[in-house]
Amino acid sequence: MKPASKQSNARFLLTYLLHHKKSYGLGIVFIFLTNWLAVNIPIHIGLSIDLLTGELEKNQDALIYNVSMVVVFAVVMIVTRTVSRILFFNPGRAIERELKNDAFSKLTQLQKEFYDQHETGKLISIVNNDINGVRALAGIVMLQIFNIGFALSLTPVKMWEISPSLTLYCIIPVVVTFFIAHRAIAHMRAMTKKRMEELQTLSSHTIGMLSGIEEIKSYQVQPWAIAEFAEHNQAILKRSLILARIRTIVLPIITYTDRIMKVLILSVGGFYLINQDLTIGEITALLSYATLLAIPFISLGMIFSAYQTGMVSLESMRKILDQPVDQQESEHLSEAEQQQLFSAGIQVNHLSYTYPENDQPTLKDISFDIIPGQTLGILGKVGSGKSTLVNCLNRYLDIDSGQIYIDGNDVTRLSKQDLRSAVRTITQEPFLFSDSVANNISFGGSDHPDALSLETALTQGDMYKEVQQFPERENTLVGEKGILLSGGQKQRLSLSRAMYTPSKLMVLDNVLSAVDNKTERYLLDQIFNKLRSDCTLIVSHRASVLEKVDQILVLEGGEIIAKGSHQQLMQSSAFYRETWELQQESNGGNIP
Repeated sequence: MKPASKQSNARFLLTYLLHHKKSYGLGIVFIFLTNWLAVNIPIHIGLSIDLLTGELEKNQDALIYNVSMVVVFAVVMIVTRTVSRILFFNPGRAIERELKNDAFSKLTQLQKEFYDQHETGKLISIVNNDINGVRALAGIVMLQIFNIGFALSLTPVKMWEISPSLTLYCIIPVVVTFFIAHRAIAHMRAMTKKRMEELQTLSSHTIGMLSGIEEIKSYQVQPWAIAEFAEHNQAILKRSLILARIRTIVLPIITYTDRIMKVLILSVGGFYLINQDLTIGEITALLSYATLLAIPFISLGMIFSAYQTGMVSLESMRKILDQPVDQQESEHLSEAEQQQLFSAGIQVNHLSYTYPENDQPTLKDISFDIIPGQTLGILGKVGSGKSTLVNCLNRYLDIDSGQIYIDGNDVTRLSKQDLRSAVRTITQEPFLFSDSVANNISFGGSDHPDALSLETALTQGDMYKEVQQFPERENTLVGEKGILLSGGQKQRLSLSRAMYTPSKLMVLDNVLSAVDNKTERYLLDQIFNKLRSDCTLIVSHRASVLEKVDQILVLEGGEIIAKGSHQQLMQSSAFYRETWELQQESNGGNIP
């Protein structure tokens, strides 16, 4: 899935900036006031100095007035500058929050194809690290753009009013500095983009290593893992040093703009003073203006760097935000229509599926019906296509239209959210959040009016007694992906979660693969007698699990080779009968 044709980064950012136009608008007003005050202070300083060189007694009132204006302007400028920063920095933080929320919302809508092409570590790095550049872009960079703009507009005007020719001399180093900074900015942007990609690679590599840390320890390849990490880290260091060299060269040039202008003012201005074209107070004012004119250039290096980082970060964020979502994913059924969904069941009509990387189909011409009130089973060996069939039913895999219908509606024309409101899938490798047992069970269903009590759900999943032995019982954290639990405990906890609220079609995909025979018999009793679903689809490679279902589909090589009840298949299907008998022998003849 490729991103849709996108607008420019500047226009994209503008849509978020406009959400806070009032704050930015007021901030611009206060920045203008700050700069207006700043350029008027040197006038009064210059006048005060000229008054001091004259007759002090005559000029005392005027001197007090000018000094007072300097003090008042300085105090007011402190207030306006502080307010302007608040009005710009707060929207920057708010835009960071909005982008994170939008990115996560988009990630919840994207499908398997996207995650197959983008590593989790890189996505985490984009959302958590790259977003910092955008926050700076919407905050400090936006503030400084207007601050520099007003400073470079108002200051030369005031300088021109004092001495047009001296102002022209001062513009020369400004133009040279701007040209150098402009050339440096292009190179810095390229380096920043590469460094960000290397950070994403390091993040992805780190997550992969930590996820397989036990295997790394088991095979005693820690030196290899450390060397791999060091190699990626070294690449980031080299890129950072290149960026540091550019800044080291460019920033001093920008910083010295102020000093060059002061030298010009003292040299040329001194000549004008001798010829009485300028006063000492006017030269002092021009020196102050040189500082005011240089300050934006001193901060220009930092702003250029922050701007480039921000634009690269925004481009990185758009790898997620610009991903297209099928139109039907944003069109949902009404609540009443969702409640009625699955009233007539699901029809699978000549379903075939081939994985993109394979030439041969995994499923071949599959047809069957799932009817409310029915318990259906699917039996097959490992690799027979059971899980692929389940993933087609819940549209974890995208299928062609005209193959699966729910209540007569083609599932490809429904949003996945609507379909999954009726089809709940529990897999043999359940995902548990790094949270408490209680929160993992009530996940998504705590507000449901027909939710079971936590004790009942745990009892039906055969986990209540064990949970009572945990350090904090139901409030015990299960660790990342349930790492603190065994495989069987994770499966039983996921069953408790499935039983916590009623469902329409419950798909149980090999959910008993990690439990012993005694536990299996107990859980099967709970599934057949207490599972609150309109219809249940049980997928297993063990025939004993499916004895009590209404109908069993036997899969082999991606095809249905037999269908019927347990008794019917024992008579009509040699494959089913042999599978059942072989599994009974391996269980010591114990028939649940």
